[in-house]
Amino acid sequence: MKKLELLCVGTILLSPLQSVAAMDLATIFRMPTFKLGIASGTGSVEISDGNTLEDVKFKSSSSISPLITLIQSPYYFNDETRWGYHTEINARYFKLDYDDKSSDFVDGELEGYSASLTPVLFYQWGHKKLCGSCRSWRVEIGAGVNYLYSDGDVKNINGDKTDFSSSGFGFNSHVGTVVNYHQWELGLRLVVPTRIDDEVKARHALSNVSIAYRF
Repeated sequence: MKKLELLCVGTILLSPLQSVAAMDLATIFRMPTFKLGIASGTGSVEISDGNTLEDVKFKSSSSISPLITLIQSPYYFNDETRWGYHTEINARYFKLDYDDKSSDFVDGELEGYSASLTPVLFYQWGHKKLCGSCRSWRVEIGAGVNYLYSDGDVKNINGDKTDFSSSGFGFNSHVGTVVNYHQWELGLRLVVPTRIDDEVKARHALSNVSIAYRF
């Protein structure tokens, strides 16, 4: 019985991978469309530099930030399944406020921008296509590479300011659910921790709600 269960699980996991391996380059590198939206985030970021800063917390303060995306149309692994994938490139601006009352600092700010390239695996209900009269919703999971630039400062009780900045590549991943109505998209995503670079480390757990229009 256990052998049969393992065989079934292995078949489920390997079937999408076999489908991906069988795709031609024109399918994998198909042209993306443009998506413009706004996002509201919540959560916190902890900054450490191994010297002055140790797990200094910042919280999301920008109620709305712009979100620009290049996104491929959904590709399904076969005609019968609702499993599929797409790749997206995202760019966004962020701004956070100091939020660590237990440390020696009394005020601060962190802001910057990020850009990410993320392949996304999804399961979709409703219409399979995205069009002017289509409606659907999906659950998705993605992992990719991320470039982030951030610049910030914190002030102690005496008014002395400590500046810091960080830029570089790291990894990003997310899980989420997305509703598509005609050309509009409403999404809820949770971003898991990402290490930025060797000098200034940023550990974050941020969720965001976004609304966007696909052109």
